[in-house]
Amino acid sequence: MTIISRSPVRISFGGGGTDLASYYEKYGGVVVSAAINKYFYTILEIRLDDRIQIISSDLQLNQTVSDAYHLKFGEGLDIPVAVLKHFNVQRGLNLFMASEIPPGTGLGSSGAVTVNIINTINALERLKLTKQDMAELAYKIEFQELGLPIGKQDEYASAFGGVNFIKFNTDGTAEVEPLNIPREVRVRMESDVMLFFTGRTRESSKILKSQDKSTKDESGGVVDSLHSIKKLAFEVKKAIESGDLVEFGKLLDISWQAKKNLATGITNPRVDKIYDLAKQNGALGGKLTGAGGGGYIMLYCEKAYQKAVTKALLKEGLSPLDFHFDKKGASIING
Repeated sequence: MTIISRSPVRISFGGGGTDLASYYEKYGGVVVSAAINKYFYTILEIRLDDRIQIISSDLQLNQTVSDAYHLKFGEGLDIPVAVLKHFNVQRGLNLFMASEIPPGTGLGSSGAVTVNIINTINALERLKLTKQDMAELAYKIEFQELGLPIGKQDEYASAFGGVNFIKFNTDGTAEVEPLNIPREVRVRMESDVMLFFTGRTRESSKILKSQDKSTKDESGGVVDSLHSIKKLAFEVKKAIESGDLVEFGKLLDISWQAKKNLATGITNPRVDKIYDLAKQNGALGGKLTGAGGGGYIMLYCEKAYQKAVTKALLKEGLSPLDFHFDKKGASIING
């Protein structure tokens, strides 16, 4: 038997940073995020023996063991190992993983990986986990079991798909509200939101650990910046649902200015230069899509200015990424 599953990565329009437990457990967090049609894939094949083989195409790593009891952490494949151990999978299998997006690009790939492997095991064992179940479990495995310094939005965006307003309550629960977006507004957003790869991946853990510590210590104005980012997320939601995309673009710019105050390393001279160039050529606003430092830069730019922005950023060595919004979230495509 073979099971093929996929889960989308995401772009975040507002509220990023308020999905860390250090913030939402005190104040409640909100994000506006959209899953996009760039996917993480898992192919699971049942073996006739007890051996387990895990292969990551993106990381160019593999681990082969005689049975589930010999699965090892610390070899670069901790997420699939943690998921298999969590479910106490006791049968032989081959697990092959590949992504359309390289890791470390700020599009929530770790959350997509975890959600997707959980969904694969969900199908294999016929567990009937809901999307909410899968998102929560993915977060628990990454944050609690592996100790990764992550927020909670990536897992929810990947599991549910769509464009959503997600609330993270002080009691740890989360609520997903799909945005009510007229079709013509959705089409304009897909056309006018632009993604460019800066050419540099980054390690987000150092930035997130710094932000998390500052939030807990309530130091350096970080909490005040997060309060502002949270408030702006509500305004982003309103702008999208009302179809005021010019206001949406301006709000992205305001949010980016606030985000840069959260931790050292979120921006750097190269990112600042790229962002300033984009605005000089007609972009209304934008931000790095993840914790910061590199990866993809997202811009809101009306069609009349897109050629000039693209030309300017291509000269800086960036490459554009075409996309559409994903509507399904984590799904089984075979098996």
